[in-house]
Amino acid sequence: MSMIERFRQRRQVSRQNRDIDRAMQNAMTPAMRNEIAIFAQRRQPF
Repeated sequence: MSMIERFRQRRQVSRQNRDIDRAMQNAMTPAMRNEIAIFAQRRQPF
């Protein structure tokens, strides 16, 4: 894996983490937060 690919991968993971954090903060109910947490745990690592 090239250095550029690793950089892009890290940037994408950071972006996904920010999106998940934002979704958790904006979730209306605890059930929605639980669903987001399950999704975040099951996503494919790079």
